Amino acid sequence: MTDFFDINRFGRLLRAHWAESWREYAWFAGALVMLDLIAMAISFSTDSGNVYWAFQFQGQTMWYMTGLFFSAVIFAGRYFKYLLNPGASLIALMRPASVFEKWLMAFLVISIFYPMVFSLLYVLFNYPAVQLAKTLALQLPRCESCSGNFHFYFPFVTKEAALKGLNNGEHALAPQLFFFLSLSAAQALIAGGTAFFKRSPVLRTILFSFLLFIVSSWVIGSPQLGIFTTHYGENDPHYSAMEYGLSVGLWLGVPLLLWTALFFHIKEREVA
Repeated sequence: MTDFFDINRFGRLLRAHWAESWREYAWFAGALVMLDLIAMAISFSTDSGNVYWAFQFQGQTMWYMTGLFFSAVIFAGRYFKYLLNPGASLIALMRPASVFEKWLMAFLVISIFYPMVFSLLYVLFNYPAVQLAKTLALQLPRCESCSGNFHFYFPFVTKEAALKGLNNGEHALAPQLFFFLSLSAAQALIAGGTAFFKRSPVLRTILFSFLLFIVSSWVIGSPQLGIFTTHYGENDPHYSAMEYGLSVGLWLGVPLLLWTALFFHIKEREVA
């Protein structure tokens, strides 16, 4: 066994975390499913005039990304809630595992396992709803090409639907990468804030995130164009290799820096 990482010790840490948290995670997933079902019921009852737009391909992308982003941020903010309880905090921080192992577990649970579980629930409950909406749309009078819009969206998989549904026929890989990189950065920011602030961590993290959002909203850019794009003409962006490199470095570097900061926040708590 090493002080940095041991696979057997890490496995025991994961099992201990699951034994302590599976009920809370089950309630969280149940609440997500209930909200999803309520939203679908409202959409079915009010959206028939728009040919069930919420269940068409573009509506599904918004449904998936909005639901995943906000629920994942909330989940990340609750991961270190034990730090609010001195007794639970002491037990968790004294658990026989290295700082890296505790950080790795946080990264896996927050940024890997949660999106996977959310995506699984999304497929189980939204796919039948999309098929039902497609069937109902075909029965509406004067519905032209309704069936062509109901390709089921799943990130990085539905290439045919992406080709037909987004960006005027262009492949939608870059926006999806941008979304998941932004999601990972937001998760790391929220989790890091709750681990860093010792008093009112949730309130201070929300306030800091809001101020950061206000500042970052002044910068307009996207990864496929480059954040420092120079516009030489209307709707005609051009970018140099340096501009593109800076853009890629930003969108890859920010999540990496935020997750690294979380590692040092956990380490500081361990030392304290």
